[in-house]
Amino acid sequence: MGDQGATLAEFVKQAGPLRGQALHRLAVSCVAAMAKLHARGTAGIRPGKESVALGAHGQVLIGWETSPAPGDLPEAEDVRAWADLVVFAATGAEDGDLRVLTPALRIAVQQCRLPDPAVRPKSVDVLRVLLSRSMAAAVASVDDLLARQAG
Repeated sequence: MGDQGATLAEFVKQAGPLRGQALHRLAVSCVAAMAKLHARGTAGIRPGKESVALGAHGQVLIGWETSPAPGDLPEAEDVRAWADLVVFAATGAEDGDLRVLTPALRIAVQQCRLPDPAVRPKSVDVLRVLLSRSMAAAVASVDDLLARQAG
């Protein structure tokens, strides 16, 4: 990803953790991409600090390899990986202090890190929380949610 921008790991090492809108944009972009893939039946994405890059114009570039382990719940492991990615982006450490996150982001991360994969939220539910939309959005498809966010 180097020719498209710095990986998140490189960026945080050089410029420090993300805050405010930059952190929110990263969190939403990653979970939105995941939700679209999950809706199409692709899981086991495991976004990470080496597979997400920040482009020169602030865009978030996402690469991944699908690698579900036998017997795991790929979507649940994806949201766990997303939560770990957000914590790293915000703190520069994989086990960083969640108090630096906004309340909505902190709650989403905590839910995605629950020990029991079966009770972790789906990526589309995390997206709904982060977009903070009306009840109509709560029943919209991922594409509708993304179109409204872009518009």
